[in-house]
Amino acid sequence: VFDYAVAEHIDEVIKLLSEEGDDAQLLAGGQSLIAMLNMRLVRPALVLDISRLPDENFIRLQDDFVEIGCTVTQSDLQSWSDLCTSLPLLARALPWVGHQQTRNKGTICGSVAHADPSAELPLCFAALGGEALLYSSQGERVLKADEFQVGMLETACAPDEMIRMLRFPKAEIGSG
Repeated sequence: VFDYAVAEHIDEVIKLLSEEGDDAQLLAGGQSLIAMLNMRLVRPALVLDISRLPDENFIRLQDDFVEIGCTVTQSDLQSWSDLCTSLPLLARALPWVGHQQTRNKGTICGSVAHADPSAELPLCFAALGGEALLYSSQGERVLKADEFQVGMLETACAPDEMIRMLRFPKAEIGSG
């Protein structure tokens, strides 16, 4: 049994993560968390739904990076008009991520946060040299992919932190 809360603002998320720590799990799309809850692999005291955070649903070009907010679904990114020219590896990988129904709910940041080594998105994050912008009550910090993913299903994200956005370097087809 766990409590369920829907966050309306990023500051609410950070406050609850600071209070609950390891006893909280973030729910963005649920592609990984729901299965883990069903199998009793995680037993949080609080499931905090961040899927409705209005200011965190963005895909934007910023200098030489593509920035992806924490509530952007895999389908959102897949239908982004600049995907093929800005992130061709992700454009080729996304159709292989689960089924369309899971891509409609699963988030880019959630998949990277889950850090499943058999999943396409954490692999793309590592191969492209992405960065994770982590947010907590202490402020923000940026970790490169090789610093962020520290093992199988394990990241350097502290219990009171969340991925606020991912940054991927823009790349052209055939680069890298």
